[in-house]
Amino acid sequence: MEKLGKQIIEILKAQNLKLASVESFTGGMFANELTNIPGASEVFYGGYVAYSNEFKIKHLKVKKWIIKKYGVVSQEVAEEMVKQLIKQTKAHVGVSFTGNAGPTTNNQEQVGVGYICVWYLGSMTSFKVVEPELSRIEFKINAISVAFSEILQKIQKNF
Repeated sequence: MEKLGKQIIEILKAQNLKLASVESFTGGMFANELTNIPGASEVFYGGYVAYSNEFKIKHLKVKKWIIKKYGVVSQEVAEEMVKQLIKQTKAHVGVSFTGNAGPTTNNQEQVGVGYICVWYLGSMTSFKVVEPELSRIEFKINAISVAFSEILQKIQKNF
């Protein structure tokens, strides 16, 4: 993952772009992985750990009706999270994570299911990750790796 992160940082530096993140089930691990790489401060604007629905609604400004209608673990919520992130930070690149890393659930969401949304200069791509066989930490690490790959793919297209 470090190799992908280094590439992301170098390309964002060359494009003079800023990246921001909003994380739920990953709990800040994406930001941690990125900021472990020297040079990240030049491109990483910052991030939110929006773990609770209350935080998502109150501070991130995710619309309550979207969570109610689609469930917090949904493509629609991941997309709304990244839209609100970009709106608030004015970053050029954004990534959001919402899901259930398990090992248990107290609601209707399946364990080991997550949604990631990547925003790049007005273009948004979201996708589902399903890996219920992974441990909680493995699921988080895998989701971050998937996000790094997707971000790199998007920014390389215009480099």
